[in-house]
Amino acid sequence: MDRGYIYVNKKNFINNLQYLSQVSKKKTCLVVKANAYGHGIKWSVSNAREAGVEWFAVASIEEGIQVKQEFKDSRVLLLAEPSVGQLDNIFKNELDLTVYSDSFIDALIDTGNQYNVHLKIDTGMHRIGCSPEKFDYFLEKINDSNLSLAGICTHFPLADTDKGDTQNAIDLFKNTISNVDIDNLLCHVDNSASTFYNLDESFNMVRIGIAAYGIEISPVESENKLLPTMEIKTRISNLQHRKKGEAVSYGKAKILDRDSVIATSPIGYGDGYPWNTFPDGKVIVKNQFCKLIGRVTMDQILFDVTGLDVKVDDEVTILGNSDDGKFNISVSDIAEWNNTIEWEILTNMSKRLERVEVE
Repeated sequence: MDRGYIYVNKKNFINNLQYLSQVSKKKTCLVVKANAYGHGIKWSVSNAREAGVEWFAVASIEEGIQVKQEFKDSRVLLLAEPSVGQLDNIFKNELDLTVYSDSFIDALIDTGNQYNVHLKIDTGMHRIGCSPEKFDYFLEKINDSNLSLAGICTHFPLADTDKGDTQNAIDLFKNTISNVDIDNLLCHVDNSASTFYNLDESFNMVRIGIAAYGIEISPVESENKLLPTMEIKTRISNLQHRKKGEAVSYGKAKILDRDSVIATSPIGYGDGYPWNTFPDGKVIVKNQFCKLIGRVTMDQILFDVTGLDVKVDDEVTILGNSDDGKFNISVSDIAEWNNTIEWEILTNMSKRLERVEVE
């Protein structure tokens, strides 16, 4: 080990997909944008296909092509309208498109090609999507064209915090499409959070993101059989003895209140380990928590190992469990130390750390 590894757990990942499928009783569309939430697109798609997943959602054409390169017969949904300059690339790679605007739909029609499209309705997110009032207009426009309507969808802004608001959005969606024959369409509205409580059989596909990677974010109580899919480990690369009253790292942000043994590990914000992890952050060494003792730098962190029998190259757990199972650092812990969300922690994990599969 040089800098460290991100260990991705195949068994836990497949467990999560199977469990979520049992909960929803619907077709699963796995969201693999942002390098599959830091886990690696190739790894995630390959294992998801093994678990029976056929649909994948991405944020960019390049991500969609990566999925298609692994499994050409996968269905890949681009979650937002791309540049019209990419239409030939989209057609060549057979990507499904989320659509919601006149100009983009017109551009698709003008090509004369048959694209699979999913008409998105804005039910309260107010980011992208057509208004409910314009839904019938867009539906007719698509049905009268060379385009193939594959699905109708929406997205919820408060699914992980407000079940009531989400139900209002569901009701608005169902009312908007009430006159549409949806027997041969995919109706997909649910994300990781709402999948746990929106069991309405009107919908036949769920778009699962962060839950597949082991993060529970539903506002309702559940059995929570999700298992973490990522661990991050590095090593001690340096040890130094520092005196009381000294300080380490940029800004000399903390004065040592005792003579201390300070360890360095080769991981930093250049690897996706957040700068704001200091001063609250910890690592695990020798089955003990060790607090960060100076600011996170681009390539290294420093932490207090005073009193522990350690040496250079000893293992350091950044994310995951201690060897004896008594201590754990979760994605939620790191997010809390940084006053941010779990999504940001996972998706920021750099490709500089090699992904290694474990079971």
